[in-house]
Amino acid sequence: MATTNITLTTTTRMALARTPILEELHLWALLGYTCVTGTLALICLLCAHQLQKAHDREAAREAREARRGDYAPWSVVTENGAKSTSPWRPRAATYARIAAYAFAWWALSVSFTLVNKYFLYYWKPPTKPGVFVPPGFPFAVTTTTLHLTMKVVLSTLTIRWRQYRLAKRLASDEASAEEANSIVVPEQLSSSARWKYAYSTGATTALDIATSNLALLFVTVSFYTVAKTTTLAWTLIWATLFKLEPCRLRTFFIVLLIVGGLILATEGERHQTYGFSVVGTILVLVAACLGGARWCLTQALFAHDTACAEDPVVVVYHVSPAGVLTLLPIALLWEFPRLWFWAKLVSTEGVVAAFSFACAAGCIAYLMLLAEVKLLHETSSLSLSVGGALKDVSQIALASVTFGDEITVASAAGLALVIAASLAYAKSRSGRRRAASIAEGTTRYARVEMKAEFDDALDDDDLNDNDLL
Repeated sequence: MATTNITLTTTTRMALARTPILEELHLWALLGYTCVTGTLALICLLCAHQLQKAHDREAAREAREARRGDYAPWSVVTENGAKSTSPWRPRAATYARIAAYAFAWWALSVSFTLVNKYFLYYWKPPTKPGVFVPPGFPFAVTTTTLHLTMKVVLSTLTIRWRQYRLAKRLASDEASAEEANSIVVPEQLSSSARWKYAYSTGATTALDIATSNLALLFVTVSFYTVAKTTTLAWTLIWATLFKLEPCRLRTFFIVLLIVGGLILATEGERHQTYGFSVVGTILVLVAACLGGARWCLTQALFAHDTACAEDPVVVVYHVSPAGVLTLLPIALLWEFPRLWFWAKLVSTEGVVAAFSFACAAGCIAYLMLLAEVKLLHETSSLSLSVGGALKDVSQIALASVTFGDEITVASAAGLALVIAASLAYAKSRSGRRRAASIAEGTTRYARVEMKAEFDDALDDDDLNDNDLL
């Protein structure tokens, strides 16, 4: 009985330590946003599919007519020097796919954050008769463990499905060379690389997500969004310490701008009606710091498995098991006693609903990753940064409607400053990559010219044999 009283006191104290709960939640705003953006994503994807099918039919018709000699296809006309513009359907299909992935990313990402906030803080589980249970599911570590478990399952199924599909098509000689090269299969990591990079990345990823979910118990979604964007500053700091990026004066100023935006947002949070949570602020800053270390370790992992750089699903496949192993002992030692007592107070339907809720959120997180990867492949990191800035703004606006978050002038100014610094860094990095690519191409061209001038055996090379052309 003493243990029961202690557990009840701990649970109640955690509930009372959080900000006041609104009596009325406008969940219709979240549902409407998800439905609208999801519908737009589906419409754009269908339009892209139809445009691509129409282009393929037109290309097939042109090929048939060209074989009969009745028609010169667009590609032949262009190669012969005729003045022509590129077909509009492939471009329109590309733009439609970009819009579809952007809408899907916004819908999944914003919904994931707000649904997490609702589940951890506001959700009222069905209880047994005559029993009072504080609202919410304040077991963030357990929730994160279930999220990562779903990522392990889904990433493993994705990799196995790719391997099965490729093997089946290769066995039937149906797979083209392009399709065979596009199937990304993870490489076998050495024992030292697995411990040094995969497990360390998985541990920091798990702790990052767990502290982020814990922070949602104490701070508003709007402040969480602004504070979490400081991950870029921590990434730059960790990258400089790990010597992954040189220390530039521009980088220093970007970090200062992000810190200034965080200070403004913190000042705005202090003047809100709900008050300021020191614990929540520390948690979200720790999460941002871990997030910066996580991305730097992920970059180091790319060097040991090139498939990771091509497809983040492979990264999830490598690091998620380590994340589960990191959080599982913490969840068992810290949250399991209170979770066991909580399960005795709620009904069976409440336990099943909580488990299903957490697993569904893990599936949403995995789909969000796939949408983000598709968007990055179709556009660029700068475009993704712009889309992320718009997503953050919509997330804060939706949180103010759904949960009643107060948006002060200082909070808005802090968000604007952080977004401006992030976009400036993305543009600077994009410019450096473009310049490096041009320089690399010039260097290769110079090497080829030098080889052609001084290599006497070049004429004997098979690449210059006219019989092979």
